[in-house]
Amino acid sequence: MAQIDLGSLLTGQDGAARAELAQKVGVLFSTQDLPSAERAAAEALAYHLAKDTIEEVRRELSLAVRDCKSLPRETALRIAHDIDSIACSFLEVTEVFSEEDWQQLVMTISRGARVAVARRTSMSEGLAVALAEIGDAVVGETLIENRFAPMSEIVCGSLINRFETSNWVLDKLAERGDLAAGVGIRLMDKVSAAARAKLVGRYKIPDAAADAIATEAEHAALLNSIRATETSRLLPLVQRIDRNGKLTDALLLKSLDDGSLAFFEVALSERARMRFEKVRSIIRRESNGAMSELLATAGFTADQIDDIKTKIEALRAA
Repeated sequence: MAQIDLGSLLTGQDGAARAELAQKVGVLFSTQDLPSAERAAAEALAYHLAKDTIEEVRRELSLAVRDCKSLPRETALRIAHDIDSIACSFLEVTEVFSEEDWQQLVMTISRGARVAVARRTSMSEGLAVALAEIGDAVVGETLIENRFAPMSEIVCGSLINRFETSNWVLDKLAERGDLAAGVGIRLMDKVSAAARAKLVGRYKIPDAAADAIATEAEHAALLNSIRATETSRLLPLVQRIDRNGKLTDALLLKSLDDGSLAFFEVALSERARMRFEKVRSIIRRESNGAMSELLATAGFTADQIDDIKTKIEALRAA
């Protein structure tokens, strides 16, 4: 190949000419046995073009070099941190970055660029974990939908922890057919009923276990509603839960474990058909005998009454 003075090619060139030159840089990087002097000149030219003020020039460069495995790291990093229309197509395919580079990049690139990285067909477990921990719900969904992304237990654990309250993201995770059985079971109380049914069938979870997990998920949702409800609005909530057949012994015991004494008192007044003020007086100030009688009237067993009294004493002392 004839010696080329690449450094002089930019002199007097307009944007269109520089964009055309950017297209040729990828060919130079792909050329076998390119003389070292010309390679050094090509690297300098690529770095210069990556800083060009014209967006089209930088875009042509990113497309031309995205498959180059010998692209200098500084140039690659500059492209990776460019605007999304330039960085995303590059980040989705480039193989020039080390694992350490990817860990740093995920923290510094844009949200759109993270989505592009989540679409990669080449992805380590460490990169998948970083995307799960740092990305938003769109990044998480993209990662989950990427069949090339490793869904190991550590990756899934990061997704579950990160999006525990975003059940639509975890519903997508539940649709994957390559999850470890332990991940499927962990998802059971965090996804919708439809997704839970799919998990039961796919991972052959016994009906009793599935029912128990579904009940736990239901209790968790109800406790969230209880926590978010002002004391003055607890009665309508209790009545709605009761109409749905969900005002169970287990829920009332869990409400005490959760510190929701006011909810317990309102629920108890409904069960015992007693004025709320009287129930609160018994629970908070009167003797254990009166409390035991009230709890028995509400339908609790002797063992449950002892357990409830212990929990209430703890809440009084807190």
